[in-house]
Amino acid sequence: MSNSGPAISPANAPLEGENPALAIDRANDAAWDTLLHRPAKALKDSQRTLAKALAMQYGRGAADAYLNIGWCQYHLTELAEAYTAFSKALETYDLLTDSEGACKALNAIGAYFHEISQLDKAIDYYTQSLDRARKHKLQYRELVAMTNIGELCLSLGNPKEGLDYLLKAYELQNDQILPELSTVILLNIAQAFLVLGNFALAQEFGEKAYVISTDAKDLVNAAEVKEVLARIAIGEEKYVEAERHLKEALRLASKTESPRLRGQLLIAHGELLLERERVEEAVVSLHEAIELCETTKSKNKLYRAYENLARAMEKLGDLPKALDAYKKYSHFRTEVLREDTAQKVRSIQVQAEIDRAQQEAEIYRLRNTELKEKTDALEQMNRQIVSISEIGKKVTASLNFKAIFYTLYENLKQLIAYDFFGIALYNDERNELVYRDFYEDGEIKHGRNIQLDADNSFTVWSFLNRKPVLIEHKDKEYSKYLSRPSQTMGNPCQSIVSLPLLIEDRVLGCFMVQHASVKAYSDSHMKLLEALAPYIAIAIENSLIHDRLQELNTALSEEKRRLERATLKISHLANHDTLTGLPNRRLLFELVNKAIESAHRTGDKLGIAFIDLDDFKPVNDLYGHAAGDSALVAMSERLKSLLRASDIVARVGGDEFIAVFTNVKDKAAIEATAHKLLEGCAAPLSFSGNTRSFAFSMGIAVYPDDGQSIDDLINKADAAMYSVKRADKHAFAFTG
Repeated sequence: MSNSGPAISPANAPLEGENPALAIDRANDAAWDTLLHRPAKALKDSQRTLAKALAMQYGRGAADAYLNIGWCQYHLTELAEAYTAFSKALETYDLLTDSEGACKALNAIGAYFHEISQLDKAIDYYTQSLDRARKHKLQYRELVAMTNIGELCLSLGNPKEGLDYLLKAYELQNDQILPELSTVILLNIAQAFLVLGNFALAQEFGEKAYVISTDAKDLVNAAEVKEVLARIAIGEEKYVEAERHLKEALRLASKTESPRLRGQLLIAHGELLLERERVEEAVVSLHEAIELCETTKSKNKLYRAYENLARAMEKLGDLPKALDAYKKYSHFRTEVLREDTAQKVRSIQVQAEIDRAQQEAEIYRLRNTELKEKTDALEQMNRQIVSISEIGKKVTASLNFKAIFYTLYENLKQLIAYDFFGIALYNDERNELVYRDFYEDGEIKHGRNIQLDADNSFTVWSFLNRKPVLIEHKDKEYSKYLSRPSQTMGNPCQSIVSLPLLIEDRVLGCFMVQHASVKAYSDSHMKLLEALAPYIAIAIENSLIHDRLQELNTALSEEKRRLERATLKISHLANHDTLTGLPNRRLLFELVNKAIESAHRTGDKLGIAFIDLDDFKPVNDLYGHAAGDSALVAMSERLKSLLRASDIVARVGGDEFIAVFTNVKDKAAIEATAHKLLEGCAAPLSFSGNTRSFAFSMGIAVYPDDGQSIDDLINKADAAMYSVKRADKHAFAFTG
């Protein structure tokens, strides 16, 4: 964006005995020289200069100060304040009948509206500046206005139209043109050729711009030129060269006070690093960019940064952070798209008001019948605008594709007749367009795929060329678009409208209506559908983002469930014997401690029984270790079946078990349980196709009679067990 400041840059130091008005002029010039690189300092200096100019009622000095203040605030992204300052400057220049100053202020206000994406107002102010410059033969101001109009055309996606202005400005340059303006002209020409895919010319003009900007020590424009050169290199797949350009751009930006510029460059750098699979570096760059863009409240840059951060986190496998970044991308993306669409609707409404005024001016020259036709047409236009707005609100309120489709299907037929209606979405994995749902032959149908190499599809042509199609008679006109007649699935239609669904530089798919009659659709129908298309594109984009969020949520939930299952499994393995599934020593101690606490509260007793199978080794020797393991499992089941649900049995060694008898009132109850175990386990046991009886020795300690701690009780029960084993085996004994 070309600024509109003074045409000279004198030295900053004041002169002794200098005229006060001249001192103010010099101060304004000095502030202009520094505002690009040090906008915060230049703002303070300009505010002091404004106060002095107002105090001495020096109008020209005040107007220049207002203009400088506005540009400082613009570069500091204080846009509302910048607009106020620019308006004050224009008002003051007009009072002074200063045409050159008024051109500068008009240009500045145009830049403000350009920055906030109100492009209809931006072109209005740029055009006013251009008209005044030509009227008063101010060639420099004319070049500035032409340059900004050319840049605006680039923003609107019209590079060829932009080049008409920019190349004309380039040809009209002379020796009086400041390096800054020359740089901006060359920079925008390079961007236009880049968009058109002419990398050689883009490179040529970009390098010229860089030489001029660096010779003039214009760091801001030099950094922006380097970014364009990087984009050219990326287009040619010269990624090492692109990274070199971006690093130099960041170095230049670090010498300025422009967070907007550095944030913009960091996003570009992050995108390049992500493209080269240097994901961790990309994350660092994108995080810094987000921090800067949040301070400048730049939604356009924030959604780009979060979109790339989501991709990076997904590549790193960090799904929660990817989901969070994707949600923030969705939020800022939706806000930007909503503001863009609201602006388009405002433009339609403004045009409708202009048409209304023209109709009213012509009323007195029309006959009654003509007047009625004109009035009806105007009312119809207004009704359509209201209908478009209402339909747009309905479809953008939904995040479900089917709901969007059925809302359009039900509401659109009130405005336009059709025998076919559908929305085809691009599937990049299969490289095809997919009609998920469509209306044809009087019914809703589902699932029609069209390959992108099809040479007989108006949908494919509209998608690939990013242009609308209006057909009045298909059989006669198809050759304008297709190499062979289009394929007819349902009843043949002759009138066709197909519109690409665009979100900035991406095409989501196409929106199509067809009618069996010839000339069923006119230019007015096309304008109606073109006004509705941005709403449909936003709604589809939101539904796709929502689907992606759902996928990430599902993946995250599945990952959470997997981790929970793994945690439960690990916990079970940590606390249970892997062979028998009984509690191991670790879990046993935890359970017995709780049982002791409960017995202490209730006054009950506990029986701690240490059990060791008698002569178990011959089982392994005779039948093998696998059979031995099977016998231990069977014995574990036998012990559990003989005990109550409240009792505990654990395996603490090869053929060693500990049983805990809970909720018992006296030693006699423990003794009865011990007899039950001896008798029950003496019955033959089946394992691995074998049958055998087992005996065991058991020592029993009683809480609290024999001890207070689990270690003490188990040790005493173990000692009692050994006393049995040394005696007659297959018996039990209490400790002591």
